[in-house]
Amino acid sequence: VMCLQDFFGDDDIFIACGPEKFRYQDDFLLDESECRVVKSTSYTKIASSSRRSTTKSPGPSRRSKSPASTSSVNGTPGSQLSTPRSGKSPSPSPTSPGSLRKQRSSQHGGSSTSLASTKVCSSMDENDGPGEGEVLEEGFQIPATITERYKVGRTIGDGNFAVVKECVERSTAREYALKIIKKSKCRGKEHMIQNEVSILRRVKHPNIVLLIEEMDVPTELYLVMELVKGGDLFDAITSTNKYTERDASGMLYNLASAIKYLHSLNIVHRDIKPENLLVYEHQDGSKSLKLGDFGLATIVDGPLYTVCGTPTYVAPEIIAETGYGLKVDIWAAGVITYILLCGFPPFRGSGDDQEVLFDQILMGQVDFPSPYWDNVSDSAKELITMMLLVDVDQRFSAVQVLEHPWVNDDGLPENEHQLSVAGKIKKHFNTGPKPNSTAAGVSVIATTALDKEGQVFRRRRNQDVRSRYKAQPAPPELNSESEDYSPSSSETVRSPNSPF
Repeated sequence: VMCLQDFFGDDDIFIACGPEKFRYQDDFLLDESECRVVKSTSYTKIASSSRRSTTKSPGPSRRSKSPASTSSVNGTPGSQLSTPRSGKSPSPSPTSPGSLRKQRSSQHGGSSTSLASTKVCSSMDENDGPGEGEVLEEGFQIPATITERYKVGRTIGDGNFAVVKECVERSTAREYALKIIKKSKCRGKEHMIQNEVSILRRVKHPNIVLLIEEMDVPTELYLVMELVKGGDLFDAITSTNKYTERDASGMLYNLASAIKYLHSLNIVHRDIKPENLLVYEHQDGSKSLKLGDFGLATIVDGPLYTVCGTPTYVAPEIIAETGYGLKVDIWAAGVITYILLCGFPPFRGSGDDQEVLFDQILMGQVDFPSPYWDNVSDSAKELITMMLLVDVDQRFSAVQVLEHPWVNDDGLPENEHQLSVAGKIKKHFNTGPKPNSTAAGVSVIATTALDKEGQVFRRRRNQDVRSRYKAQPAPPELNSESEDYSPSSSETVRSPNSPF
């Protein structure tokens, strides 16, 4: 016996595992990128070590998942954050020509645009091969484990705490976005970033912007994110020539599907709004929505009390500070559905006085004024009313929204009347022109949990206001795997008869 190889044959298989962030047993769920076949070379037992042939293992593309690991990969210290369950690039979704409505997104949603049609900088030249790590003008040195798999291009977004760069997978030419978070800007608040990333690791759904891969080094955190290039929800409405109830129904279907999935994992988003709903354009011309920006998302294991969110979409139980749970997302979706059908929100303040807005939300009086709602179906109005109930117990769940006739097609009007909401949306919301269709998606990616601190506010109201609300009980235990989505799954989630 001269070395360890002599103990094993050519057919022996080795599996390395370490502690997962959430469940230890997940280490035994292997995908193609985690399986390596090492071809054994002949080992000649020669006295001279300089002539000895050894087994050579290909360089790994995954990082160690053990926080205690002191090993390095290509000169980069081991990650303290576990990588997503699948380190490989998800395959694009198949599409069904026979079903064009409420497309529930591609399996992964990754763009399949060829590199030749992409406007990129010199660092993304076709001849640019993987190196030991690229140094950017911002001073970042991208780890070799990233540059081996991706070509990193120009900066396309710059936030308060993160920089976003073009990123193309070398093997497939799929476009992604590389989000780089500089840790020196996050000192003392690292837990906020870690919470956001831990949520992103868990969620895999066709109507959610996906985290593809991550790399944690001492000075930066690198996140390879899905890049959605079709603009946001308001962009889709204001730029279309024809917009009907059926389109709005399809949009709600996509959103409710994402919410149902998150709630099955006991995750509440807490900042659902049109700016965080991105339009993914499929190769067959159909479209679907993807929910992004998980900076305020958290696990619900009991009543929550942090008053946060975007005022127009915040639920009454958040304002009342009596404890809230998953259904605050349904309220926000109800507000969005109202806007989709008339162009303005159901609750409006006067000027910058949020107290007036909050009083209206607490009252929960939903009106459908004429003439703006004259051509909208009663089924749509009924659904919105059930989504905007102040009584949380009576408010619809995501499952009930998806089962409602207006969403599953049974309650849509036969004669589709075109809705004129673009002008009112431009009047009531900041929907100015964007430099390009990618800007909305990049803006969502550039946002971090630290940018959300301004969305946490305190209410100082009389006790009699709070007394109208009862504390929310902890949600029942849910099966976190019940709605799991694998980017490599062959199932396409769709619904009939609309671009969405």
